[in-house]
Amino acid sequence: MTSRLLTASMFRRLAHAVSPLLLCALPLACVAGQEGELDEEMAVEEATQALSGFATYGWGTGTDLVGLYIPVDGEFCVLNSVTGNLGKGDTLAPGVPSTARVDAHPTALGTYVLWGHGGATLNSSMARVWANNGVFAGATCFPGIGSGDTAWVSNVTGSMSPTFPVKVANLDPNHRRQCFLSGVSGTEFTWNNAAGFARVVEVLVPDFKHPTSGWYIESNLHHWNDVFDNPYGRVHDGQVRVGASCIDFPAGSEIISGTTPSNSGFETYIDIDWRSGTKGCALTGITGKYRGGWYDGVKIEPPATLTGTWKIRVNDGRSASWACVL
Repeated sequence: MTSRLLTASMFRRLAHAVSPLLLCALPLACVAGQEGELDEEMAVEEATQALSGFATYGWGTGTDLVGLYIPVDGEFCVLNSVTGNLGKGDTLAPGVPSTARVDAHPTALGTYVLWGHGGATLNSSMARVWANNGVFAGATCFPGIGSGDTAWVSNVTGSMSPTFPVKVANLDPNHRRQCFLSGVSGTEFTWNNAAGFARVVEVLVPDFKHPTSGWYIESNLHHWNDVFDNPYGRVHDGQVRVGASCIDFPAGSEIISGTTPSNSGFETYIDIDWRSGTKGCALTGITGKYRGGWYDGVKIEPPATLTGTWKIRVNDGRSASWACVL
């Protein structure tokens, strides 16, 4: 029987009324010498309105390929949670990699699909055999923020050795671009390294692995060749894939980021940021073994109310990096 875990949380707030200061009703609000201060407040007001609503979703299965369809209107969806076992499955059809991913529907405009499912390998008859390993994926969908918004998606494919980083976006001269994880997947013999990571990073100074500045996907995960242990004499692909999407946020947005670790055998469950109010948070990287059960991994949780704070839950030696937009 198929096992599914589904969660959904949506928060929407009407744009609040423009303050008298922004209408220049106060005598000193628009005089020379305070123009910069006024412009800054106007920018913050615009960002607050643009980011005044967000939605979070969750979906997880063990043995099928059913995804959660998310209707959006000018929104961008990225991962906020990954739990479960990503180390099962095969890329050779009809095998299936284990996957936590959210991406735009290829044909249905205005729709994202959130995938969270386990993997399947092939038997001696080349028939699909599900591993019954659960994978849960969570997504944060940032609201529409006007024309000029951009998003990039790319992947890293594992090989016999770690691949070089893959560039997904240039730097934003206005410093309002933020990239998030949009997908991770794995197959047999992958995601079993306590120090293994998959992440998207901003590189300001080029180096040997990052020939130009910009945003890069990078991972040290790679596959193992099990030809000597495989009774069918076939080499498993052992493929790891990592996806990222980037969003340009409006003027006045504040982007905060950090990393939350956990100790082996213990769980970290804390507020991401002490400030209350509407904000959106999602993952920029994960580190550690992803070979456990439904609740093993990282989960970013939205506040129960609009005045609450986002929380992050990480367990058993894993760590996660994240970014929030205020």
